[in-house]
Amino acid sequence: MKRWLLPLLLLASCEQASDQGPIRVSVIGGPPTLVDPNRKTPDESERVLLGAVAETLVSFDEDAQIGPALAQRWIVTSDGLSAIFRLRNAIWPNGKAVTSEEVARRARAIIAPNSRNPLRDAFDSIEEINPTTPDVIEFRLTTPRPPLLELLAQPESSILSRAMGATGPYQVDDRDGNTVNLTARVKPAEGSKDPRLPNIRLTGERAALAVARFTTGNTDLVLGGTYLSWPLVQAAQPSNRAIRIDPAEGLFGLSVVKSKGWLADPVMRQVLGMVIDRDALLDAFKAPGWLGALAVLPQRYRSAADPAFPPWASFDITGRIAEAQRRVQAWHAAHPGPLQVRLYLTPGPGSTLLYGQLAADWRRVGIETIRVTDAAESDLRVVDAVAPAGSALWYLDTLACPSADACSEEALDALDRARNAQSLLDRSVQLATADRLLANSGLYVPLTRPLRWSLVSPRLNQFKENARAYHPLAYLRRPDR
Repeated sequence: MKRWLLPLLLLASCEQASDQGPIRVSVIGGPPTLVDPNRKTPDESERVLLGAVAETLVSFDEDAQIGPALAQRWIVTSDGLSAIFRLRNAIWPNGKAVTSEEVARRARAIIAPNSRNPLRDAFDSIEEINPTTPDVIEFRLTTPRPPLLELLAQPESSILSRAMGATGPYQVDDRDGNTVNLTARVKPAEGSKDPRLPNIRLTGERAALAVARFTTGNTDLVLGGTYLSWPLVQAAQPSNRAIRIDPAEGLFGLSVVKSKGWLADPVMRQVLGMVIDRDALLDAFKAPGWLGALAVLPQRYRSAADPAFPPWASFDITGRIAEAQRRVQAWHAAHPGPLQVRLYLTPGPGSTLLYGQLAADWRRVGIETIRVTDAAESDLRVVDAVAPAGSALWYLDTLACPSADACSEEALDALDRARNAQSLLDRSVQLATADRLLANSGLYVPLTRPLRWSLVSPRLNQFKENARAYHPLAYLRRPDR
C-alpha cells in the first residue's frame, strides 16, 4: 500500500461504521452547502445536497429513470411542443401550499438572461412557462424537445424559494464542520407501517480521506469519483464488489482553447488525436469497462446520420502515427522551429497518469508537451462532463466554441439552424452537419467517456449504476418499515 495513504487510514479508523444508524456518505468535494444553481454552479457535494433537500418537477430514481416529484403527473403533447405538469399537494417549510405560479416563477429564473445555471443553454427551446390553474403548469417549446424531462430532473433544475425554502425528501437537521445531518422532511406517524427514509450523514472531503474512510469501514458510500482520483482506489484496494463504475454518457477528451500557430491549422490539430494510443491510455488506468472513443456523439440520438468520426479514424494506430509524422514533416518544411503544446490539467494523481501517456504519444511525432499550472496559459484543456440528457445538441454545443480563440464558426451556424428548424427532419440534418464539421475541425480530441466511480457498502441495497452517474440519497437503501 502507498505510504501516503497510511496516515489517512489511521485517521479514518478512529471511528467505526455500523449497519445501524445513519447512512454515512462521503462526497469528494467541499463542504455540502445549499446553493442556488441560478447564481452558482454547484460542486459535487453541493449538488448531492441540493438533490436531497430540494425538489424538481420530475425526478430520477436509482436507475436514472424519470418519476414524479413536485409534479405527480405530466403529459407531452403529440407534436412535442408542449409539456403539461400537474403538481402534487406540496407544502413549503413555512406551511404554505406550493402553487403553480410560484413554480413557474422559479422555473423561469433558470432560463433568465442573467441566470448562471449550467443548464440554461440546454433549455433554449423553452418559449414560455405559464401556470394554467393553481396546480397545473405548462412549458411551451419552440421545437420538439425529447430530453426535456431528463433536464428537468437534474438537481440544477430544483425549485427553490429564498423566502420559503425547499420541499425535497430530506431536510438539514444540523451541521458539524464539513458534515450535515439529514432527516426525512415528512416522517410517518408513530406506529405507521409507511416506509421511512434513513437518516443521512453527508460529508464533503478530499478524495484520499474519503477512500481511506471507506476501506476502514467508516463510511458507507463514496460519491463523486472521477479519473482524477481513480488511482487512489487502485492503491487502497477495496473489494471488487464495492467498486461501482457508472456507464456514464458524456465527454472525456481535450479541447483546443487557443488556435494559434500550428494549432490554427485543422490538419495539424488532427495530429493530436490521431497519435494517441487509446488502448495504452486505458490500460494505464485499468478502470473496468472504460472504453476508448473516437466520435463526439456516443450514439445517433436525433441526428440524421450516425456519429461522425475524424478523417483518420479508419487507420490503425501504426497508420495514424505514420500519417501524423508526414504532416509534422510537411509543417516543419515550411515552418522551422519546435512544435509545442501547453496543456492544463487539474491537479490529481489521475492527471499525472494522463499527462504521462499524452506527452509520450505526442513526443514520438515531435510534439513537446508543456504542463502549465494556469488554465489561462494553456492551449488544451480536459473536457470531463456527464451529459445531463441524451441530446446531440448538448454534446455539439459544449464543444463547438470552447473559447473565443477557438471556435468552429461553421458548426455554430449549423447548430443555430438546428435550434431554429421548423421540422424534425431539418433539425436532424443540421445536427448531422454540425457533428461532421466538428469532427473534421480537430478542435476536440476524443479519448473516452467520463469515468465516474463510487464505493458502495453492502447495506446500500438500492444503489444502481446509471448513465447519468447520479445517485439520489433517497434511493440508496430500501426504506425501513
